[in-house]
Amino acid sequence: MILNMGVAAMMAIAIFSLATASYTAYKAYKIGEKADSSSTEDRYGMEKDYYLVSNVGWITLGSRIAAIPLFFLTVISLVPSIPGAMCEFGVFQAGYPYSWIDFFMKLGTLYVFGGWLLVDYLNKKCLHSPLMGTLAKSFTLITPILFVDAFLDLMFFGTLQPLVVSCCRVVYPPESGFTCPFCFVTYTEPLFLAVIPAYGIAVFLIISSIITQRLGNRSDEFKTSSAGPVKTFLKVAIFLATIGTLLMIVQLMLGPIGVNPHELIIG
Repeated sequence: MILNMGVAAMMAIAIFSLATASYTAYKAYKIGEKADSSSTEDRYGMEKDYYLVSNVGWITLGSRIAAIPLFFLTVISLVPSIPGAMCEFGVFQAGYPYSWIDFFMKLGTLYVFGGWLLVDYLNKKCLHSPLMGTLAKSFTLITPILFVDAFLDLMFFGTLQPLVVSCCRVVYPPESGFTCPFCFVTYTEPLFLAVIPAYGIAVFLIISSIITQRLGNRSDEFKTSSAGPVKTFLKVAIFLATIGTLLMIVQLMLGPIGVNPHELIIG
């Protein structure tokens, strides 16, 4: 295993996520079982337990959000430790297959768990927490995604070895017409580092708004309470998509503004 501060932090966050999610999933399962048939007195106790589930959920999401930029920074910091690697692509080759699965799982975890927390936030605005049972059951269902995400972090960084890998220029030769996606975004066209998140968050807000509107059919109170925020989410989505589009146009007009590491060596 190649160890540095980034890897140690990723491992620590993964273990923390596994521990907190395990405990919270158990609590959520108990709430989901009783929510539909509980008395008024029992519901009060469950609301206190659900408050804990919600808070731990936010903490867990925060740790997974922090893990995303840390993931990429850690991968970049490992490039010099992998013989033959010139960019993040080489580290991903050395960590195959866990690296690629972990990469896409990061995005999926953020979408799924972020959507849950968005609905939870709107549910808290309601006086009687009408979707408490639904949210508790769904938390139990999405917890395995957190387990897989954290487990893949442990497998990727915990088993990574300084293997000799092919340079991405070999995999993506100039005559192929394709460019290494990591070199393209990180070095050559860096404005895409803002374009991609802008579009990603915009799509997330649109999908979450659609799901929220459908959940409103289960409770008039939730529907009324969430109507205003849903409109705000859609406005923010349009704003971010516009910003992303403008940045992409600027980047395309400017052309490459960064330095590809291959060009430094060739030069």
